[in-house]
Amino acid sequence: MQATMDSSEPLYNSRVIDTFLKLLGKRYPHVNVSELLSYAGMKAHEVADPGHWFNQQQVDRFHERLVQMSGNEAIAREAGRYGASPDALGSLRQNLLTFVGPARAYELANKAAANFSRSSILSSRTLGTNKVELIATFREGVREKPYQCENRIGTIESILMMFNYGLPEVEHPECIFKGGTCCRYIVTWESNPAEKLVSIRNYTALLLVIVCVVFILLLPEIAFSLVIPAALVLFLTIALLAEYREKKGLRSILQSLGEPTDKLLDQINSNYSNAQITNEVGHAVSQQTEIDGIIKSVLQILDTRLGYDRGVVLLANQERSRLLFRAGFGQDGAKDEMLRQTLFDLGEADHAGAFVTSFRERKPFLVNSMAEYEEHFPGSSRELLGKLDAEAFLCCPIICDGESIGVLAVDNLRSHKPLLQTDLNLLMGIAPVIGVSIRNAELLETKDRQFNAIVELEKTMCELAVAKETSERYSEDLQLMNEEVKNFAYIVSHDLRAPLVNIKGFSVELRNSLKEISTLVEKSKSVLGDRELQNLEEALGQDVPEALEFIESSVNRMDSLINAILKLSRLGRRDLKLERVDVADIVQSILKTLGHQLEAGKVAVTVSELPTVVSDKTAVEQIVGNLLDNALKYLDKNRAGRLEVTAEPGINEITFKFQDNGRGIAAEDMGKVFEIFRRAGKQDMPGEGMGLAYVKTLVRRLGGRIWCESELGVGTLFCFSIPNQSEPSYTADSV
Repeated sequence: MQATMDSSEPLYNSRVIDTFLKLLGKRYPHVNVSELLSYAGMKAHEVADPGHWFNQQQVDRFHERLVQMSGNEAIAREAGRYGASPDALGSLRQNLLTFVGPARAYELANKAAANFSRSSILSSRTLGTNKVELIATFREGVREKPYQCENRIGTIESILMMFNYGLPEVEHPECIFKGGTCCRYIVTWESNPAEKLVSIRNYTALLLVIVCVVFILLLPEIAFSLVIPAALVLFLTIALLAEYREKKGLRSILQSLGEPTDKLLDQINSNYSNAQITNEVGHAVSQQTEIDGIIKSVLQILDTRLGYDRGVVLLANQERSRLLFRAGFGQDGAKDEMLRQTLFDLGEADHAGAFVTSFRERKPFLVNSMAEYEEHFPGSSRELLGKLDAEAFLCCPIICDGESIGVLAVDNLRSHKPLLQTDLNLLMGIAPVIGVSIRNAELLETKDRQFNAIVELEKTMCELAVAKETSERYSEDLQLMNEEVKNFAYIVSHDLRAPLVNIKGFSVELRNSLKEISTLVEKSKSVLGDRELQNLEEALGQDVPEALEFIESSVNRMDSLINAILKLSRLGRRDLKLERVDVADIVQSILKTLGHQLEAGKVAVTVSELPTVVSDKTAVEQIVGNLLDNALKYLDKNRAGRLEVTAEPGINEITFKFQDNGRGIAAEDMGKVFEIFRRAGKQDMPGEGMGLAYVKTLVRRLGGRIWCESELGVGTLFCFSIPNQSEPSYTADSV
């Protein structure tokens, strides 16, 4: 079995591709050469380098895309014929070849073929004066395509055309693509009758000169009267006939070239018109910087300049998963809305319609009937086409940098004007211009968004810098104020204690003095009257002792408040020591100390599984102790008590909950629950209103938060959360 050659092996010289590009520049100027080379995996500098070679896959992709963009399926043969023209070969080299004759030219072409292709070996054999045989034998593993055979035939035809002959007859009795072992070509051309007559004229002239000289020497009278005039008449007749046949041959060649020339002129005019329209589109869209403006300009040209009845533009969404309707002309708003709501799924593998297939395959489609549509897209839905009343349409991909970004489609619903290949060529010329403009508009939009984002970022950074500076200043001020408040509380509490000590001391002195006065009054009863004695006994026995008791009670309360202030101020001075704390153990230990109260109140305590935390153990003990003690103080004596302690671990913090069924707190008192020296509800329990304020300060020092939920007569829920740390990481500084 014959091995297949590696498709990446270089086989074809860059001059072959260069000939195609010269043909495009001459006859197909609307074809986007950059896009064509990009699709084929070629670079412009590679084509310009005579020493560069391309592989089979590259030339196959080149030809495939070229047929799509030019609309000419026979362009390979046309390029072969063009290869021997003065534009492609050069006028000097073509004129030099004309001196060697057709047979010799074919022989030279065989030797030159190796400089253009390594895929095959071309040999020639002369079969007659006007007949040669050419055989192309392919290298082992080479798999050329049929279009390359067509290109070879075009080249064979072009060689004879250099000699001002008509097109030769090229027979192809054996072809490798039809089961043959090689490609064999038999080239036959007609001799030029004018050349034969010229030769006869020249030989006749020589012969007549000899005859006339002989007659002049032997029979001068006959020579001048008969032979020489007869020779002149014969020579002139042959000369005139040769000139006539030469001119006739030239007219025949011109006539044979006339029809292709006319077609070429028509094609050139069409290409020129298309180029003008493409330039007009390019000029129109170049003045737009927004995608909607670009599409509107293009559709306006399609409507007014080209006269299509309807047109639409669909663009891919950002995810490239759907085609979205962007704009159209020539149809009512209901059909536009229908297209806007239609799902053109680019991920659909089977039964894709024209628009999706054109986008995915980067290939245009010209459909002139529903039968053609079924042929191109078997199994796809025709429901949308029916709703749009479409009978024939043309669609082509909008491409930029080798990537589809949308689809352009037109039809002639009202005029029923047929859509031709020239229309397809025109749209394929316009589509890349649209693609580049849309991509540029997207880049401009992206640039504007980035610029605006940078401006906003710089503005935000400036605001953040100002806010940071302000925050740092406020933080410093707050820290100073905090220190001043703590110092003030400490100093005030110490300054207040001295007068209290004096008041308490003097009250003791007054009580002692009162005893002495009472003794003196007993001794002086005889001196005083009954009423005076009664008043004195009431003052010394009731009024003064009552006043002293009030003074002492106030002094004791004031002392308690001062101690509370000192205790609260010391919280901010003690360093927190972070360690692993077993909260469950702390709760159980505190509940043991409150055992008498629990038993007296018949309180049912439920403690769920509590986690170990990393925190300050002393602070946690004080928080838990205050909350448990507070819950037991305010139980409702009319029902059995219930106390529940639970925990909810979170990602960044752990929340502990203390739920009771005590008295509850009225809604109007909820705001002062954590305020210092403020107590809510019935004041029938001892205390200064410091407990919850103390707890709040401790929780905040631990980096947590505390809150309360309560309903009067139902119960209260206290919750506090502290950071969830897995290991001790630092010892906190005093705040």
